[in-house]
Amino acid sequence: MVLSAGQVQYNGIANYIDARCVIAPEAMWRLLESHIHGRSHAVMRLPVHLPNQKRVTLKDGHEEETLEAARSRQTMLKSWFQLNQSDPDAQTLLNTDITYNYVCDRNNWKRRKSGGNKIVARMYVLNVKDAERFYLRMLLLHVPDAASFKFLRTVDNVIYDTFSKQLFTVTC
Repeated sequence: MVLSAGQVQYNGIANYIDARCVIAPEAMWRLLESHIHGRSHAVMRLPVHLPNQKRVTLKDGHEEETLEAARSRQTMLKSWFQLNQSDPDAQTLLNTDITYNYVCDRNNWKRRKSGGNKIVARMYVLNVKDAERFYLRMLLLHVPDAASFKFLRTVDNVIYDTFSKQLFTVTC
């Protein structure tokens, strides 16, 4: 609406309501009180880290306490290794499939009671330039019963120094 002396009065709410068009399908969904939007699956991110290279966030003035807590803290990946050592059912599952049957509570895996079909597990994408972590990720995607980092570097009772040598030995 234009007022005298070049002033403009703008009412955003009224303009939105006046310009809104509700089509027949949307009107029926609203009249029947059906959900238009919903949440179907939860996405669980699975971290990939090398031995002794956990992600740590430091706070100013509390660096020593944070580092000490990080040293003693269990990661999801290390907890998965421990689960494979103690649970025969978990040894048949890949790292990305573990979320269907187990739930991670405070970085400890416990058997899931229900709802495993509503979880999508995603491993962090890594650049091939970060070679060791990239090859570790490749091994985690294909080795179901990994019990440690050392286990993943072992082929035919030979322990390799890096994950890339182990991976190329298996594939060649």
